[in-house]
Amino acid sequence: MSKKLVLVLLTLVLFSLIFGGYLVIKSMNSKSGDYDYKIKKGEQFTINLDENITTGYSWHLKKDDKTIVKLFKDEYQEPSSNLIGASGTHKFIFVGEKKGDATITFKYYRSWEGEDSSVEVKEFKVKVY
Repeated sequence: MSKKLVLVLLTLVLFSLIFGGYLVIKSMNSKSGDYDYKIKKGEQFTINLDENITTGYSWHLKKDDKTIVKLFKDEYQEPSSNLIGASGTHKFIFVGEKKGDATITFKYYRSWEGEDSSVEVKEFKVKVY
């Protein structure tokens, strides 16, 4: 390959690493002021999480402010595959109740083992305007 082509390819790889990493860090930074969901009062939004109920694990919901968003619907959808042990989807539908900011936290654990045994935690920031 020519030196010019190698230089262009290396530049592209470098930019994708820098900016790709920046986007990952920014989305994981809860203090960045960014929101996962921005909705109007009265609008709905859905959070879908993979869940395998055959293992005993399930998602447990916790909201920091129960007045900003309200859980409208909570349902488990069976896996589309017939494979043993396949994961389904836990679907959470929320409604914006009043203007403000809220954080919704999901912890994945077995209820008999308690919250401290969580194997995964997901946090979503919501702005209702």
